[in-house]
Amino acid sequence: MTTAPTFRRFFGLVGWILLVPSILTALGAAWMLASGLNMLGGTHTAQGRVVALHELFVGPAQRKGMAHQSVVEFVTKEGRTVRFTDSMARQNQAAHKVGESVAVRYDAKDPSQAEISSSSIVKIVFGIVMLLGSAVGMAVGWLLLRLRSKAGAIAASAASE
Repeated sequence: MTTAPTFRRFFGLVGWILLVPSILTALGAAWMLASGLNMLGGTHTAQGRVVALHELFVGPAQRKGMAHQSVVEFVTKEGRTVRFTDSMARQNQAAHKVGESVAVRYDAKDPSQAEISSSSIVKIVFGIVMLLGSAVGMAVGWLLLRLRSKAGAIAASAASE
């Protein structure tokens, strides 16, 4: 007779473990997607030039690998020259060569918050994948919570008989 309450607790625990992180991931994915799709407003574009490559090590301590970030310089619509390091680090080989011209997106209020436009594509792809994954996690979590309540109803009716 103790198996039904045990399954109820198990379904409930696994359901909440899937549901809560999936909801948080969906929020992060929605922000990433909105940012990548340029929906956050106040964003301008400009042509920039890669002026340097910043080298760094990424990955877990036992498997660190060399990565490169592009350092880009561009001129805003107001004529201000801005230099920034793109947030995307690419392993093994730099995505851009020094001197290469790149499209840049920047916040009109804070031009130092800029990124190479191709980084937006990465944000969009990861945003979509994360959103789909979190939708599956939310659906499975919700289903397990529903099964928990049905297992409780079945156990209650069996106990009354």
